[in-house]
Amino acid sequence: MLRGLYTAVSAMKTSEKKIDIVTNNIANVNTTSFKKNMVITETFPEILLSKINGEILAAPFTNRPLTIIQENNVFHLSGDIGFFAVDSPMGKSFSRDIRFTVADDGYLKTFSKNVDREVNATTGNYVLDSNGQRVFVGEELFQINESGQVVSNGQVISSLINRGTRNTIGTINSGQRLNRILTDFSQGTIEQTGNSLDFAITGSGFFKVLTPHGEMYTRNGNFTLNNNAEIITTEGYFLAGKYGSIISDGANFQLSEDGRIIVGGEAIDQIEIVNIENVQDLRKQGEGYFRIEENVELQLGEFTGNITQGALESSNVNTIKEMVELINIHRTFESNQKVVRAYDEMLQKAVNDIGRI
Repeated sequence: MLRGLYTAVSAMKTSEKKIDIVTNNIANVNTTSFKKNMVITETFPEILLSKINGEILAAPFTNRPLTIIQENNVFHLSGDIGFFAVDSPMGKSFSRDIRFTVADDGYLKTFSKNVDREVNATTGNYVLDSNGQRVFVGEELFQINESGQVVSNGQVISSLINRGTRNTIGTINSGQRLNRILTDFSQGTIEQTGNSLDFAITGSGFFKVLTPHGEMYTRNGNFTLNNNAEIITTEGYFLAGKYGSIISDGANFQLSEDGRIIVGGEAIDQIEIVNIENVQDLRKQGEGYFRIEENVELQLGEFTGNITQGALESSNVNTIKEMVELINIHRTFESNQKVVRAYDEMLQKAVNDIGRI
C-alpha cells in the first residue's frame, strides 16, 4: 500500500515542477526571442517482482517471436518472452518494451529526441544483455532476430532477453521523476519594428556578446548605442564583431543580410554570428542570454541564415498550447491528490479501527 502512496506523491511532485515551467513559459510569451522550456520525465527503474510464498510451477518458455520495428538506426523491440534491461543512473531497469539506437561510442543505448525529432543518445541508458553486460556493436553491421539475439557477421554476439528467476511475475516501479529540462530553440516569428538598431536572425545562429563574465550568446537583437557609438545590449554588453566591439556611425548605417555594417557604401565591420550545433549544451543565464556548459566545447557550424535590420524575433511560446498543457497537468495533479487522500483514509482506518480490535 505504501508503494502506491509513494507513486502518487512522486507524480504530484513532478506535476508541480511541470507547472512551474509552463507558467514561466506563459509569463514570457511577450519576451523578445524567449525560448520555451520543456520538461522531460522518466519513471523510476522497473524492478522485477517475484513471488515470495510458494513457487510458480516450472514450464517451458514460449517461443513467440519478438515484434521488431527498425527505422534506419533506431530499433523498437517488444514481446512477452522475457525482459529487456538497461543500466540507468539509479540501477538496472526492466521492461517488456524497449527503444534504442547505436550511440557514438558503439554501444546500444536508449535515446531522446530534440524538437527537430533528431535522435540523441547522449543521455540515454546502456542496453544490457542477458548477462548484465553492456552491448557493444561498434561500427559493424548487425541484425536482431526474433529471439532477441544480436547477430553480426553470422555470429551471435549477444542476447537481449533477460528471463528473470523462475518466480518472476512482472515488474513494478515507484512512480515518476523529473529527468531534465530542455530548451526549445525553434524560431519565433519575425516582427518589423522600424528601429535601425533592432536585428533579427532568420535561421540557426546566435549573436555573440562580450560581457565581464565572458562570452555569452543571445537571439535578442534589441541593441542600442553607448557614448562611444559602440553597439551594445540593453544591459550594456558589447555586440561582438570581427575586431571586438562594433563602432558604428550612430544609427546611420545599413546592415546586410550576412551581418556586415555598411556606412557610406563601405563595410566597416561584420557582426559575429555563431551557429552552435550542440545547443543542448547551452544553459540559460537570464535576460535571454545563454552560456555553454562548463567543460563542454562549442561545436560550430557555418551560418547559413540571414539578418534583418529593423526587426526582432518574438517568443516561440504558443499561448494556447501552453494553457492546454497547464490544464492537463492540473488534472493529473488533482487525480494523484485524490489517490493520496484515499491512501490516507485507509491508513487512518488501519491505525484506528483495526488497531482497536
